[in-house]
Amino acid sequence: MGVLTFISMLLMGSAFSAGFLLLFKRKITFGILCIALSIVCYVAYVYIANAYFV
Repeated sequence: MGVLTFISMLLMGSAFSAGFLLLFKRKITFGILCIALSIVCYVAYVYIANAYFV
């Protein structure tokens, strides 16, 4: 569980940060896509964690 949490938080944080950086660079579409990707990764992590570890 610890490794899954570490990898998923790393991916979600990276996608979220990249999304904000792209928004500040005026690349709105890619920024919103990266932020949406981080949200999708979070939902997938919650589903996997609840299905297999609870």
